[in-house]
Amino acid sequence: MPVVDINELVLLQKQQQQVRNICILAHVDHGKTTLADSLVASNGIISQRMAGKLRYMDSRQDEQERGITMKSSSISLYYQDNSNKDYLINLIDSPGHVDFSSEVSTAVRLCDGAIVVVDVVEGVGPQTRACLKQIYEEQLKPVLLLNKLDRLIMEKQMTPLDAYFHLTQVLEQVNAVLGSIFASDVLAKEDLTDKDNYESALENVDDSELYFSPAAGNVVFCSAYDGWAFAVSDFAVTYAERLEIPRAELEQKLWGDFYYNSKKKCVMAGAQEKAKKPMFVQFVLENIWSLYDIIAVRKDKEKLPLIAEKLGLKLAARDLRLTDAKLQIKTVLGQWLPIDRSVLQMVVRHVPPPHCISEERAQRLLYPANVELSSLPAETLALKESFRSCNAQSENFIAFVSKMMPVAVEQLPQNRPKRLTDQELQQRRDEVRRRIEERKQLSEQAQLEQLTAGVEQLNTQSAAAEAAAEAEPEPEPERKAFEFIAFARVFSGTLRRGMQLYNLTPKHDPRQPTHRVLDQAPYATQVTVGDLYMFMGGELQLLEEVPAGNIVGIGGLESHIVKTATLSSTLDCTSFSELSIMATPILRVAIEPVQPQDMPKLVKGLKLLNQADACVQVSVAPTGEHVITTLGEVHVDKCVHDLEQSYAKIKVNVSKPIVSFRETIVPDATVDMVNEAIVKTADDKDISKKIATQQTLNKLGTLRVIALPLPAAVVQLLEQHGNVFKELAAAPRNALLSEKFSALLASIRSQLVIAFSELQLHGLSSLSPAELVQRIWALGPRNCGTNILLNLSDYEQPDFWCTQTKSDTDLTDPRRDFNSSLVNGFQLTTGAGPLCEEPMQGVCFAVLEWSVQSEGEDLNARGFGPFSGQVLTAAKEVCRQAFQNQPQRLVTPMYSCNIVVDAEMLGSC
Repeated sequence: MPVVDINELVLLQKQQQQVRNICILAHVDHGKTTLADSLVASNGIISQRMAGKLRYMDSRQDEQERGITMKSSSISLYYQDNSNKDYLINLIDSPGHVDFSSEVSTAVRLCDGAIVVVDVVEGVGPQTRACLKQIYEEQLKPVLLLNKLDRLIMEKQMTPLDAYFHLTQVLEQVNAVLGSIFASDVLAKEDLTDKDNYESALENVDDSELYFSPAAGNVVFCSAYDGWAFAVSDFAVTYAERLEIPRAELEQKLWGDFYYNSKKKCVMAGAQEKAKKPMFVQFVLENIWSLYDIIAVRKDKEKLPLIAEKLGLKLAARDLRLTDAKLQIKTVLGQWLPIDRSVLQMVVRHVPPPHCISEERAQRLLYPANVELSSLPAETLALKESFRSCNAQSENFIAFVSKMMPVAVEQLPQNRPKRLTDQELQQRRDEVRRRIEERKQLSEQAQLEQLTAGVEQLNTQSAAAEAAAEAEPEPEPERKAFEFIAFARVFSGTLRRGMQLYNLTPKHDPRQPTHRVLDQAPYATQVTVGDLYMFMGGELQLLEEVPAGNIVGIGGLESHIVKTATLSSTLDCTSFSELSIMATPILRVAIEPVQPQDMPKLVKGLKLLNQADACVQVSVAPTGEHVITTLGEVHVDKCVHDLEQSYAKIKVNVSKPIVSFRETIVPDATVDMVNEAIVKTADDKDISKKIATQQTLNKLGTLRVIALPLPAAVVQLLEQHGNVFKELAAAPRNALLSEKFSALLASIRSQLVIAFSELQLHGLSSLSPAELVQRIWALGPRNCGTNILLNLSDYEQPDFWCTQTKSDTDLTDPRRDFNSSLVNGFQLTTGAGPLCEEPMQGVCFAVLEWSVQSEGEDLNARGFGPFSGQVLTAAKEVCRQAFQNQPQRLVTPMYSCNIVVDAEMLGSC
């Protein structure tokens, strides 16, 4: 197929029914980039023979050297189906390595469907499971591609029957993972309060369209490296007339436990029971196995013309002279079973177009999970209709930026040299001829002028040298090496160059009246759209406008967007939900320049790195070190390479990995080092010695606190639901929480009540576990940690589990004005403990007394500064003292992982 004109792709962008947005997801080395190469070759962008070798979508040098994809990259492809309908396929190739899983999240958010690639030899890998889970959470429509069938023939040397049973097992593995994800989600939503209902929630849900099945048409078998692929429907078309069976019936029976009875000329069930060949083996696999046997094993070239004639193929003379068996396989099978036809036809049939977004997915993207929809303004709720319909004519423009992509300035289309037209070439030829004639006419005069100029130059040379020495050369302005392009998708309206839009950050909340007023909105900025680009792998093409439903690159936003953002034409729009990252950055290293004077360049380079990488975390440690937190060693290597070669352009030193510790306390020991019981005296049993007391500097405030170790079950619950508590802390006061979020909080609360029954209070309080959970004041550090501030005093703290203010709260209590100061002191202590300034874990700080003597006294008097600062300092110090009064321990991290192997490998593990 010839290279498609960019103008045809631009026209297809406006036909939403003909647009498909898909990404390729898989475990590392399962063949994603090779598949992408084969699909790119179908558009004539690269040679079919170079597919799998060129790795067209891997534009970075280190990607080519390592042989793995490190970033998501997009390309727009043209496809014409059997009925001559034209389609635009926006394809995103994503990494499979766990160190770059954040790039998968940026790709999934922009797509409507996903091609899940599975190596039939390796089977389902850990990243395959993670990708399937993310597909389910983002509610994409997946299709399955079973890759590397050639390995079953050449490497494993399986028979067609053995290969069929092996493929059945791999398909069952994939469906089992999907089923477990689906079941976990359904059971998590089950209403456990209904005691009269004895039926499982799984019995009332429909999972008929959940699984992959070749008979349903959402599975393709292929060898991406050899350039061929087929679906069951491809062979059903071939054999329907020959076997005199309707095509629709044959598609259902060609895969499964069916065999063909040649005497009765009909399809019958029970192939395995009756020791018959399944139809898939007889009519599909045996044909492919025989071709590999002739071409790659026996290398019988004489039969190639006969095979080509029977299959209706046209082989050139040079194809018959090929000596490489792999190239012959690619030539013959690539013509017989072209990979682009099978894969893209499956995508067109099963992946929905952009304007068919489901109700649930639209609500998940557009509205935060913990917000009650009835609390949103009517203008915000009205945006949902234009969002779902993906209306390009809508006045309400909505787009989401999933990441910022660095592009070299010289690679931008406006900076590339343009091709000259025939008229411009002729003008340049005429100009060259004219200059040659002038030189001939003035050659003699030029010689005389050179002699005269030489004499004058001798006289003026010294004066010019002095003037040049006095004149200071003006420094050239520093040129930017990179331009950051926003990787985005338009969900509603039409994006045009020069548009004025609002950049909405995650804290933007249209429920707040001030957030919908431009001059008062604290989390929204006005931006101007720069150049628009169509992604074509490593290249970009300029666009004038982009209608809804398409993926686009947006220039001119690098100073406004760091990583992700929501762009809208109205402040009534909500900020999109955050990307769900599959892995958390855990590997921390310190970075410093080899030459100390290069520190400003390093700081600037780290800012660019933070913007370019979706998952890296850049921070400055209390010691002054510049620290980057990454997902693994390969991720560290990539970040350091980018710093040295692109962003900072200096040599840097990288420290060994920084290990994060946690500080905690444990119950008093009952046995000594030789396992003999420790006899405790009455003095040792006195719990009052564990209580820390601290007064504010002006002696008007008093705090009494004791530190207690939390039960392991409580710590596990707090750690497991950290994101929930983070959302709860971010919710504005007096805001309505959604029913779903409130139910989740109630479930966590009931579990905490059970876990709190193990908390040892040593007679300091007679409150029940339910009352103790109600008296939780705060979590730390960062309002979502595994440490608890517990209120056992007479002060009535704000309700931790609800954002609404109680109507019966005593507003005259002077301590309410300093509530946040005490909580902030607790947060500071849990964020940096007294042992080695590491965060705490599993500590309960019970406040036994908090008193403020405010009668007839000015709390801010006596020259000790604001009373709020005194409360913060006192809270911090009393918590540290209480912590040090207990047996302290330093907790080291443990790496936990699941190892998944094939059944035949279990004996050697």
